[in-house]
Amino acid sequence: MPIRSYFLSALMAVLLLATGIQAQYTTASLGGSVLDPSGAALPNTNVTVRNVDTGFTQTVATDAAGAFLFARLQVGNYTLQAEHAGFSSYQQTGLRLTVNQAASQTITMQVGQIAERITVEANAELVTTRTGTLGQLIDEIRVVELPLNGRLAQSLLFLSAGTVDLGRNGCRICGHGGVYPGEQTAGVNGAGMAQVNYQLDGAGHNDTYLNVNVPFPNPDAVQEFNLQSANFSAEYGNAAGGVVNIVTRSGTNQIHGSAFEFLRNGKLNARNFFAPTQDTLKRNQYGGSFGGPAIKDKLFYFGTYQGTTIRSEPSGRVAFVPTAAERAGDFATTRVLTDPLSRQPFPNNRIPLNRFNPVSNYFLKAIPLPNRAGREANFPTTASKEDEYQFMGKVDYTLQKHQISGRYFFTDYKRPAVIPSSDNILAATGNGNAVRVQNVSVNHTFTARNNLLLTSTFGLNRQRGGSSSSAPFSFPDAGVKIASAKQSALAAPPELIVSVTGAFSLGTNHLGAFDRGDFTIRENLTWIKGPHEFHFGGEAVRVSNHITNTFRMDGNFTFNGQITGDGLADFMLGRASAFGQGGGEFKDLKGTRWGFFAQDNWRVNQKLTLNLGVRLDPYWPYYDRSGRVVCFTPGAKSARYPNAPAGMLYGGDNHDAGCPTGGSEPNIWNIAPRIGFAYRLTSDNKTSVRGGAGYFFTPIQSSAFNPFTNIAPFAPGFSFTDVAFEDPFGSAGVTNPFPSQYGPRVPGPEATFVTPTELRAVFSPNFRTPLLTMWNLNIERQLGTSWVARAGYVGNKGTYVFAAAENGRELNPAIYTPGQSTTSNTQARRRYQSFSNIGLYESGNNTNYHSLALNLERRFSKGLTVLANYTWSKKIDDYNWVNPNNRRFDYGLSREDVPHNFKFSNVWQIPMMRMPKTLSAVANGWELNSIVTWQSGFPFSVTAGRDNSLTGVNRDRADFLGGQPNLGQGRAHGDLIARFFDTSLFAQNGAGTFGNSGKNILRGPRFFNTDFGLVKNTRVTERATVQFRAEFFNAFNNVNFNLPNSNLSGGAQLGRITSALDPRIMQFGLKFLF
Repeated sequence: MPIRSYFLSALMAVLLLATGIQAQYTTASLGGSVLDPSGAALPNTNVTVRNVDTGFTQTVATDAAGAFLFARLQVGNYTLQAEHAGFSSYQQTGLRLTVNQAASQTITMQVGQIAERITVEANAELVTTRTGTLGQLIDEIRVVELPLNGRLAQSLLFLSAGTVDLGRNGCRICGHGGVYPGEQTAGVNGAGMAQVNYQLDGAGHNDTYLNVNVPFPNPDAVQEFNLQSANFSAEYGNAAGGVVNIVTRSGTNQIHGSAFEFLRNGKLNARNFFAPTQDTLKRNQYGGSFGGPAIKDKLFYFGTYQGTTIRSEPSGRVAFVPTAAERAGDFATTRVLTDPLSRQPFPNNRIPLNRFNPVSNYFLKAIPLPNRAGREANFPTTASKEDEYQFMGKVDYTLQKHQISGRYFFTDYKRPAVIPSSDNILAATGNGNAVRVQNVSVNHTFTARNNLLLTSTFGLNRQRGGSSSSAPFSFPDAGVKIASAKQSALAAPPELIVSVTGAFSLGTNHLGAFDRGDFTIRENLTWIKGPHEFHFGGEAVRVSNHITNTFRMDGNFTFNGQITGDGLADFMLGRASAFGQGGGEFKDLKGTRWGFFAQDNWRVNQKLTLNLGVRLDPYWPYYDRSGRVVCFTPGAKSARYPNAPAGMLYGGDNHDAGCPTGGSEPNIWNIAPRIGFAYRLTSDNKTSVRGGAGYFFTPIQSSAFNPFTNIAPFAPGFSFTDVAFEDPFGSAGVTNPFPSQYGPRVPGPEATFVTPTELRAVFSPNFRTPLLTMWNLNIERQLGTSWVARAGYVGNKGTYVFAAAENGRELNPAIYTPGQSTTSNTQARRRYQSFSNIGLYESGNNTNYHSLALNLERRFSKGLTVLANYTWSKKIDDYNWVNPNNRRFDYGLSREDVPHNFKFSNVWQIPMMRMPKTLSAVANGWELNSIVTWQSGFPFSVTAGRDNSLTGVNRDRADFLGGQPNLGQGRAHGDLIARFFDTSLFAQNGAGTFGNSGKNILRGPRFFNTDFGLVKNTRVTERATVQFRAEFFNAFNNVNFNLPNSNLSGGAQLGRITSALDPRIMQFGLKFLF
């Protein structure tokens, strides 16, 4: 969307919202009771709360039950006062309110004169007694003091119980040219990475492309954030897994700020387990912050800047490449190879040199020889250069009954592509990319009366950027008879995508540009009536996503050993098991998400509070403005494109009958009831029982709609099996449809079609909005003055779970006939001959999750804060289809299942010792801070790596021969990486079968990591401090291995581990705080 359109939309929204603007919802509430010395309620007591940082003051009177409630208070430090005739006035200092906190405080008045004042210094009660929502606060001291690699505040999400870093299980967004580095893959209580709702100062902070987070501001800009992980109120939608509310810093009546420089140098780090040398990374992060009052008690400002420069030559990469003997045709050391012409073994396992493919020979010139045993090569990759710049500015204004706030956040990232040398194409580090993120929120709170508040928000979120290629040559340069993207209107640089099972792969993401974002309008009316705290409101989120890229335009090849029994031998013969090429990806997606809610937080009595809510989340599919949407109805003919094969219907404004505008019917009545409770179990307010249940709907990320534009006649795609490297279309018996099929992008009704064409994705006619039903029960107990222990259960059931086409059901598998089916006649055996694969977007999938969480927390007191939790859980699902005709075949452990998950963190400011001033400057002011994580490994399946089922689905699992495949993880590293599991117990599945081994029956390496920070604070004046930081990530240099090769076609690499996560990394920082 052009920036002009964004600001016009923003201006219209501001004009419409003349009542003001606020957030969902970066505030807290404070409630409680006022009692006399006998414990009886004191009605009509004036209770006043005052923000000591900004001067904001509000007064309410207690009701007949002696209760009071302050709703929508800004995060900060407060004093609480109470006055009643015949009693001494009460004042409480040291009260800190945090984001999403439903704080409670019981005030006991003493008989006396109002002029007499009793002052108490204490924070709010530790135990939560007013809401059933489960959550975890990451407060200011954790944000600024805990060691953070790269100063990524979002990494602290994983300190919360029930959270899992899914990026450790093969990061699904790392290096993605369409997302910003640092976007998070957080799973919360079994919900996936796309099921977390992020809010920055109340404005949406999700990248709607993958529905993950947009980067957080740097730690000096973040005040705190809160993760609501279960049973959140009806005010929150667009997510089933959790809600993250981030609050940025604001100015106060005192000038405050910082200046900082952080340095990381690879020479100080340990060597990665698989790297030949230490890395050469050099990273500098520098910047500062400044805030204060423009008008005391009324107008405040705050700003921050951070720059990051990274220069590196990554330490190494492991690949498996042909040996010198194999390049001469001698495969004596590998498995028996089958000659694809005779279907007999090659004599002496030697391939005649005249059988080597000329295209393969061209590639081999750019592929190095092994430098380790067998086929293994370990070599340095190309140098890389990264730059990032981040800025945030914020203004807050208080005017009588109005509180107004505006914030602008900007971050920009650039990494140019680096083309590798001509003798090692495998050294490429991937495409270059550039991404810019802008986020705006304008907030206002209007207090009509002490019991009636109107809160609203307007938010704008935009991401734009693109990627560039690092390929040194193109497929046509190597002699492949296909068109390239250069011959399209894009005139794009070449790109190479080649995958050789068990050996190496080339290529990353596709080239192109994107411009996407969303803007939000949200209203909330809060009405306090006796024991009821009512909330009514709604929201509208307008989403746009414009993409222009070269998706599959240069083609991609897979060599998986299907032809000869070995992937590298297939590659050298030039016999690809699969080939695909498409016409690019051009999308102009629009859509609006709506939500409406009503919530009643009902204080039934002094012990019991009920949270009763209902939410409506209607679903309207996103739509492409050019109508590039397709449906599949067998036998139906399109009126929009009469030449289309039978079965293809088209959406859009001028849609065919039977194909809705967005490809699926809307689901309007997505009604989500929610109920929660909090019960004070003991009269001392130190024990509570909390719980709840509810429905939670999750919208579909806009990236899911990409495949609709990759379909004929807009940008047709073609896929074939068992083709020649040098002429994939000709060897498949098809006339090359490119470059003519590259355009136009929206042809007229006379468009022609080349068959068989592929339908990468079509919606199921019964598509429903994904739904998560969640329930929880929790008990809390305060221990001493600063500790609280919690034990709780969280369960959920996913229904209508969305499965993307690559994980969903294949609608057009080839039909297996014993003795007659081969990979060469796959297309001839498909049910619908005009199509190759047909991917189904369906919502009939299911998940189950159960967990027990134990938590111990010490609120910061006397220089120490501690957070420790352990989660024992299990997650099961039935998607990632292998067998298109049997869902139960894929019922098993989810790839996101982590049964044991322990986290510990602390900040310890070592107590000061009395000593002479000179010694004190050295001996005092030290901190010891740490983060410890231990978790089980992720589960995985053993795959066949070949299409032995002869269905064209290519997801077969191996046959399991019985026995104990787990060899244990307590072995020496050499043994562990050479044979992680017993590979002899698995074999290729028989023809026409899908393999008898279960889904995810093995579990990968466990993860253990300790991050440690040593901090020295030196006070230079009363309000200025210099801080030196030495931070050690993976301080004990534990080797955390990635998953092993579990592809049965990987040959000698089966069961081997070839990569590991980061070794010990050191970072030093210097900060000036005032």
